[in-house]
Amino acid sequence: MGIQGDVSNLPDLDRLYNTVKDQKGYLDILFANFGIAEFAPLGEISEEHFDKTFGINVKGLLFAVQKSLPLIHDGGSIILNASIAASKGS
Repeated sequence: MGIQGDVSNLPDLDRLYNTVKDQKGYLDILFANFGIAEFAPLGEISEEHFDKTFGINVKGLLFAVQKSLPLIHDGGSIILNASIAASKGS
């Protein structure tokens, strides 16, 4: 099953987890594998660029995990995947 949404949009996350709850009832595993890296020189970073990046990479990740918690069974797993973009200079 595929569910299209925007992880930085909390109503989309609610729709995602409501669909999972209605269709399956629970989650065994949450594999959070999302993030963006849109680079810009320091002097050219706009508020829109900042909001988009942090909305997906920070807000989206936090709330995707938080909102999944009621559906994760005891013994279930939450896996957070990251990129080397956070630790490699460019």
